[in-house]
Amino acid sequence: MSDARTPVIEYISKLFAAEDHLLQNVLHQQKEGGGPMMNIGPDQGKFLYLLTQIHRPKSILEVGSYFGYSSIWIARALEKLGQGLLTCAEISEKQCEIIKNNLIKANLNNFAEVKQGSGIDLMQKFIDESKTFDMIFIDADKNNYPNYFKLSSKLLNSGALLLIDNCLWDGKVVDQNFSDLQTENIRTLNQLVSESEDFESTLVTIQDGLIMAIKK
Repeated sequence: MSDARTPVIEYISKLFAAEDHLLQNVLHQQKEGGGPMMNIGPDQGKFLYLLTQIHRPKSILEVGSYFGYSSIWIARALEKLGQGLLTCAEISEKQCEIIKNNLIKANLNNFAEVKQGSGIDLMQKFIDESKTFDMIFIDADKNNYPNYFKLSSKLLNSGALLLIDNCLWDGKVVDQNFSDLQTENIRTLNQLVSESEDFESTLVTIQDGLIMAIKK
């Protein structure tokens, strides 16, 4: 969830990451559903699209897909590469059907699949199956961020890319007036990643803060 639409971001998005009709329709679905607008911004979508093409992963895990907005950006990069599979992990059965339908509308169902279940349970299942990934993007419940990181460390191949959204949390991570559970868990995550000997990492100030880390 990070879709700030400041004048600067609007300028960048219109020039470099214009949303086509399909992406606009996904946003319309969210608004019509009455729920929170929990999607990345178009500038960040284009960033993920380019990173995917640069990294050329054959297997990607997305934890938290919601309506599939970020999924479409990532899967389009795989389509351009002509290889790879995105696995979307989503806890809501209803949202899984929506994501599947949006991927079909985008003609991306050959490059993406949807798995229903909690991120923690699915990641542990993949570990038990000895499944690994070349790239993981996490944008799910913030209270489990430290746990997602620990599981990601076991799922990522050497040289794989880890991306975690909302790591600035609207600036709350640097404001000691905020000590709620979500903020504290994001602070814990940031500390864990920065101190990990298994990753080279940084926190990019795009939208609400995106951790980028490479597994050694």
